[in-house]
Amino acid sequence: MRLRVNFILLTIATSYLGACAPEATPAPTPMVQQVINTPAYASLVKTWFDGYLQVNPDSFISLVTQPPEAALASLEDGSGDVLIGGLTPPTGWFATPLSEDGIVLVVHPDLRVRDLSIDELAAIFTGRMSSWESLADTALQIQPVIPLPGDEVRAAFQSTVMSGQRFTNNALLGPTPDAVLQLVGENEGAVGFLPYSAVGEKVRPIRVEGTLPGTATIHDGRYPLRITILAIAPQEPSGDVRTWLAWIQSELQPAP
Repeated sequence: MRLRVNFILLTIATSYLGACAPEATPAPTPMVQQVINTPAYASLVKTWFDGYLQVNPDSFISLVTQPPEAALASLEDGSGDVLIGGLTPPTGWFATPLSEDGIVLVVHPDLRVRDLSIDELAAIFTGRMSSWESLADTALQIQPVIPLPGDEVRAAFQSTVMSGQRFTNNALLGPTPDAVLQLVGENEGAVGFLPYSAVGEKVRPIRVEGTLPGTATIHDGRYPLRITILAIAPQEPSGDVRTWLAWIQSELQPAP
C-alpha cells in the first residue's frame, strides 16, 4: 500500500513539474531587408540577386524598383536599407562600388552608322544636328531617344557628353531601358542610349570615338562613356544585405 501511495505522489509531482517548466522560446524570424534598385539597373540587380539565391536560398532580402528621387527618400525615412544604382550618394553616406557599366549608344539595325564622336553625339542630342545625311548617307531625320529626367544614366550622359547642355525637345522619352530599346527598334532614324547591361538584340550598339562597348573595353577604360554602379545607404548595411554586397564584389572582381 505504501508503495502505491509513493508511486501516486511521484506521478503527481512529475506532472506538476512538467506543467511548470517554461516552454522553449522560438527563435525570432529575421527581419526582411529591402534593397532598392533604380529602373536603369532593375534587370541587372535581379540577375545578381538570382545568382546569390543559388548559394544562399534562405536570404531575407526583398527587391523593389523606385525612381531615383523616391529611392533616396525611402533610404532617408528608413523604409529601404540600401540602394543599388548609378547615383552619387549624399555627403556622409555609405557607398561602395559594385561594378563598372557603359553608357551605350544604340541605333536601328538598318541605319548605316558605325561610329560617332563625342562632339557628334552632343550635336545630335541637343538638336543642333537633325538629319543623318552627313553621318549615315541617308536623308532620314534623327530621332533621339532618352531616359526620363532624374535617371542616373541620363544625368551622366548629359554631364559627360553634353557638358550640361539641355536635351532637344524633340527627344522621345523611355522610362526604362526596355522602353528605349523598343522605341529605337521601331524607328529607323532613332538613336538612344542606355546601360550596357541592358542592351537587347533588336538594336545595334555603335562605336564611340572608335571604340565598341564591351566588358573588356568598359572595364579597362578604353570605352569613353562609363558609369559606376554603387551600393549606397545612410549607414553601412548589416546582416544579409552586407553579405550579399560582399558576394557581388567577389563575383564581379576582374580576373588578374
